[in-house]
Amino acid sequence: MLSENLEMFHPEHKNSFMCPTCLSIIPAANLGHISEAHIVPKSAGGKLKTFLCKKCNSMFGAKQDKWFGEIIRIANDKKKTLFTTAIRDGYFLIDDIKVNGHWERKQGGSFSFVIHTDRNSPGVNRMINEKFGKNPPEIKLSIPFPILRNQRLIEVGYLTAAYLMWFGLLGYSWALQSHLNHIRQQILNPDDEIIDSRYLFSVESVNWEPWIGLVSLYSDTVPAFGLKKHIVVLPPRDRPNYYSSLKKAKTNIKLSDIKTLKLPNKPFYGPPVCILYENQLVVFTEPSKSAIEHVHTILFTPDSRQGKIMRPVDKPTFDELKKLENTRYFDIKVPRA
Repeated sequence: MLSENLEMFHPEHKNSFMCPTCLSIIPAANLGHISEAHIVPKSAGGKLKTFLCKKCNSMFGAKQDKWFGEIIRIANDKKKTLFTTAIRDGYFLIDDIKVNGHWERKQGGSFSFVIHTDRNSPGVNRMINEKFGKNPPEIKLSIPFPILRNQRLIEVGYLTAAYLMWFGLLGYSWALQSHLNHIRQQILNPDDEIIDSRYLFSVESVNWEPWIGLVSLYSDTVPAFGLKKHIVVLPPRDRPNYYSSLKKAKTNIKLSDIKTLKLPNKPFYGPPVCILYENQLVVFTEPSKSAIEHVHTILFTPDSRQGKIMRPVDKPTFDELKKLENTRYFDIKVPRA
């Protein structure tokens, strides 16, 4: 299905798979280089899947998905506390002395600490013995939380999930939009700050399972992804430099500003898709000349939460339809990315 979808944009890549993040071309028969990937990490209960090249999938798992999955797993936990984190450093601090060992939080709120003397230097063990030699010992224990040092990777994890969930719905109609190049570069280089995190919003009034849709933010309507109490906004096709116009201050997004798209049971990798909000171009990738007549346009309007599907017609029919009184006419210009 994906290979057929790709052909509508690049007929020269017949029977091929294009990784949606690095855009590398892989023959569809070369299954060893293509892997199924969870959009939200499996460790956090994610069920929706898509496809990536094996290299990208492995890198995401070791980088942003590792920490993104952990923060979602904590959010899913009834206690919702960092003490339930499964990713821990193999040490803690005793009076600012780094001591190799592990800790556990017991029922009732008390803690137990185990010192691995065989993993500490003789000097550290000697200082520990001196401190515990006092009766009673007076010490300060500190627990490091590595997840707090990886906030940037968590943010990029949200961005990665947003990008891949849109790809999971629209296929290459989404991934081949050239104005998303900086999004792809950020996803592929999660340790670098290619774009800042102004794309991520906290929303107190929303606590849903993963969803994608359109969000009205300031004067624009943009593609969005939501999970739990966070929303990621993505640049619309007619605003390639959208992030530069966003304010750094967080804002409240109201439920009335959200238009969710109902996801099909299976990914929609059919004909090329264009999404409009009134006359605003939200999603569009120009297909090959032979596929133009197959483009499906989904039109959203302010008075409806459900999109209307419009199909291409020939020019004589179009000219006749324009004359009807109940027909609305939009002149859409496609900007260069």
